[in-house]
This record gives sequence, C-alpha cells and structure tokens, in this order.
Amino acid sequence: MTAKTGSFGRLDVECELGKGSQGVVYRAFDPALKRRVAIKVITTAEESLVNVDSDNNLREGEISGKLKHPNIVSVFDAGESDVGPYLVFEFVEGETLAKILKENGRYSIPDAVPIIRATLQALAVAHGEQIVHFDLSPRNILIGADGAPRVMDFGLSQFVHKIARSADHAVGTLRYMAPEHFMGEELGPHTDVFALGSTFLELVTGKRAMSGNTFSNIRQKIIEADPDFADLAELEGGKHFETFVRGALARDASKRYANGAEMLTAFERFLREANLELAATDTPAHHSTIEYLLRRMRRKKEFPTVSRTLADINRLTSSDSEASADKLSNVILRDFALTSKLLKLVNSSFYSVRGGKITSVSQAVVLLGLEQVRMTANSLTFFGHLKGGDTRLKDSMARSFLSGLIARHLAKTSKLPQAEEAFISGMFQSLGENLVLYYFGEEYDEMLELMGESGVGRSEAAVKVLGVDLSTVGAAVASDWQLPKNLIAAIEGLPDGKIAKPESVDEQIRDIAVFANELCYIAAIEEEAEKDRLLKDLLDRFSQSVPMDQLFCMKLVAASIEKLKQYAPIFEIAVENSPFCQTASAWVQEYREGTAKQAVAPN
Repeated sequence: MTAKTGSFGRLDVECELGKGSQGVVYRAFDPALKRRVAIKVITTAEESLVNVDSDNNLREGEISGKLKHPNIVSVFDAGESDVGPYLVFEFVEGETLAKILKENGRYSIPDAVPIIRATLQALAVAHGEQIVHFDLSPRNILIGADGAPRVMDFGLSQFVHKIARSADHAVGTLRYMAPEHFMGEELGPHTDVFALGSTFLELVTGKRAMSGNTFSNIRQKIIEADPDFADLAELEGGKHFETFVRGALARDASKRYANGAEMLTAFERFLREANLELAATDTPAHHSTIEYLLRRMRRKKEFPTVSRTLADINRLTSSDSEASADKLSNVILRDFALTSKLLKLVNSSFYSVRGGKITSVSQAVVLLGLEQVRMTANSLTFFGHLKGGDTRLKDSMARSFLSGLIARHLAKTSKLPQAEEAFISGMFQSLGENLVLYYFGEEYDEMLELMGESGVGRSEAAVKVLGVDLSTVGAAVASDWQLPKNLIAAIEGLPDGKIAKPESVDEQIRDIAVFANELCYIAAIEEEAEKDRLLKDLLDRFSQSVPMDQLFCMKLVAASIEKLKQYAPIFEIAVENSPFCQTASAWVQEYREGTAKQAVAPN
C-alpha cells in the first residue's frame, strides 16, 4: 500500500480501524469476492514485537491459518507491501470486550456465560493445535454484532515447542500476564489460562484482577498477591464462579488448569453446580457456531439446491399446509434422479402397494398419501445428496440406512402406525455425523484423532473440534430443511443414562431411532468382546423404553441386514464393498454359530 494507491493488491482500503504496538489495522473491500476484510500492516521496528519464522514470514499468518473455529477471527491471506508485511483477516462488525466493559460496565454471571464458554472453546482448539496466544485480554476478544465473541490478534503467539523459557519473553498486556512471565519459568497453555482467568473475573466484577498504577506494583501483585474475589460473593452463582476462576489464577502454574480444554471442562462443571447449565445452552455464541458451519456448507454448490428441494417438500407437506398433490409432485419432478428412485421404491415390496404398478409421482402421492411420499422423498434426496463421498461416508450412510430399517421393524413390532416415520427418524438420527463427514472431512479426522489419543467420546470430540456436538449440527440443518419437529427431536437424541418409559408416540419413535442408531454403532465395532459388553449396556439403558433380550436384538439386526441388501440398489449402497456391512454381517453370523453350538452342547 502507498498513500497514493490506498490499496493492497486488489483490496481497496476504506478506513483505518486502529493502531497497536505492532502496526496499523485497516478496513478494506475485496471486489473480487465482494466482502469486507481487515488488513493488519506490521510497521514496528521493534524486533521483539515482530513474530517471524526462520524464513522471515509472519508467524501470525501461519498460526491463524491453522485455527478453524467460529470464535477465532479467520486469516485469509498474507503479503508484502512497501509499508511492511501484512495479513488479511475476516472483518467482524463489532466492538472489543474492553470497550464494551468501559462503556457499559460489567456483565452478570448468567449473561457472561455464553462469552466465557465460546472463548474457552476457541482456546481449547488453539491449545489442541499446540498454539499459545500470549496476549489474551478484553482488548483481544471481539464481540460481534451477533453477540458472539471472537478471539483475535495472534501476533505474539507461539507454537508450544518453540516457546522461550525466560523473563526475556515477557511480552503481552501487563495486567493479564502470568507470574511465570517475570520469573523465568516455563511458559505454555497454562499462561493463557491465567490471562483468561483475569479477563473473566473482570468481565463479571467490572474490576481488573491485577490492580495497581505503576508497572512495578502491578508486577508485584501478579507475583505475590491473590486477586480480590470479594465482589463475587453478592453475585448470582458467585460462590461457584470464584471456585472456577481461582483454578485459573493460581500463582503456581502446576495448580492451574493445564490448558483451555481443562478450563472448559471446569467451566461446564461450574454451570452444573450453579444451576446455570440450561441458561447457557441457547446462546448467541452457540448460534454463531452453527451459523458459521451452515455458511461453510452453503458455499458448496449443491447444498442450496438440495436444501431448496427438501425445504419445499417439507413446507408443502406440513400439518398446516393446504398444498395439493400436484404441487408436491412438481417439486419432486424438478429432480429427475429423485423421481426415478421414488418410483422404484414405491413399486418395490418396501411399501407393498396394491392395485398395479405406480407410473407417476402424482399417482404415488394419491395412493401413498402426502406423509408417506414426504418421508420417501426426504430419505432419497438425502442419500442422493451425499453420494460420491469417500469410503467412510459411504459406510456411514449404509449404517444410517440400516438404522432406519431397524427402527421401522421395531415400530411395526410395537404396532405403531408410524412405521415409516420411525424409518426416516432412525436414518436421519446420525444426520450430523454424515454432514460433517461430507463437508468437514479434515475436522472429522481431527475428531477421530482426538478420540484415539484422549479416549473422549464422539460428542465431546465434536465439541472440542467444531464447537458443537454432531446432533446439534444435524438438528440445525434439519431445521434449515424444515423437517418436522418430531424428526428434529429424534436427531437431537437423548441424554446419557437410563432412558425412561416414553409418554407419547413421538417419544417412543425418538427412543427407537436413537436405540437403532446406537445399535448400528455397536455393529460397526470389530472387537467381539467389546461388542458384547456394549450391547448389554445398550439393552440395559433402553430396558424401559425399547425392551428386548439379546437374542431378539440379534435377530432384528439379521433381518434388517437382509432388508438392506434388498433395497440397497435403490439407495445406491454397495453392500458388497462396505466394510460396515461386512462387519455387521459377520457379527450376526458369529452369533448364530455360537448359539447353534450352545444348542447342541451336552448338559
């Protein structure tokens, strides 16, 4: 950029946003991508403030580029200009937390919950990538127009394995720096934890944790004194919040939370103890995470098309719709592949339609009814949309279809009239995982790696990598597609622990769908002993809701696998090439052989 051109390459500078110790930040417009961006130009000559790698590239660009999270400001590009190196960031309309606190005062603890939770989720991701921020403070937490926080300015960040262990590395914002900065002790993720402890205490009290008017007395307070927690006593949840924040502000680093993930776990424990968990679930930060993921999916060229088809189908078949069979038929007819598959399925023994062959979509709607066609079109559109993925996705889709068949069989056994609704609920129960596999393959790999290394469950791994669990992703997209509320409830799933007897048909179908999906996860495991243990646990967990013994359960899986083979061609599932189908079939076969041996064994 030069004063004459007012641009960085194709980026047109609009105005200056602010100045800092490293340089100047501008707002600019990218005419090619039709979006506003923020440009940070490094102008300082102070070497300690310019974080570069061995090739003299800005490490902030490398670090920010590795961090993909809706609560971290994204980096788009990096370059050189005649005024210095620069980075191009996502532009977020909003104000820093520091400015908000100065102008509006402190937050109540319940109001602070979404900011704290989302910030910790972002920090857990950074620490998971072995990145330490080193300058966390209210000044570097941006509150967007949507109310969601975004961690920004990784200009002083370091990879854990490259962190200096010396008082010479004492850089950051003084009042939020940890004791080890000044004592020549090891720096690391625990250093960020201290900074956020100070930030969160200030967030709810309106007072800085490390008071003082000069560098020396602030430094002395950091090294020798405890923060003043007295103001927390009168606040809602204050007693429990003090316990939480003390774990972040311990002067001895070994007594602090080790990293962002551990601090996040402690915060979730605080929410439970303070009875604030429900208040924290529906938050702007939570919504921003979902919106971020939905935006990424919508950028894929096929997503808007399939979303429009599904939304139109479900809108025209909603309980308050007065749409005709012709209107629904016209929506289905827009998609030739969907039309062909629907006619194949309705003419198969899956529906056992009497009265001759169905030759048109409108005829199918008349004979089967709007509801039946809705569910069939939803399932076929969904499968058609996610086809062509890698082996894991194909396997996951096969597992989803088997889950639907198991749920359908259970609904029929229970004499429920909504057997087809149980089928689609069982099939869509793992919608979130299938979408993540298809759209966010790298993040899914990170989840699997985390599950393998740390032993965490699928849901916890998703929260740490994506910011939300898989069922939340599935439910959000299902809402976008205008699927019925009872189906969305099935996608959202059930809490851990023993499942109570359902009180309505909708609850019964939801329980059946979740049971079927978890049974299919067990079928995918190769270790037989582990399978047997998990199956017993599953049957015990659902003993009140979906009661059955192990023998019936295995017969159920066997019958459903045969159905899967029968209808797989319509859904384009290659059973013979599916590791999941082979593993599930082998499980059934081994159980049959074991049962047969027991039957002929001498007493």
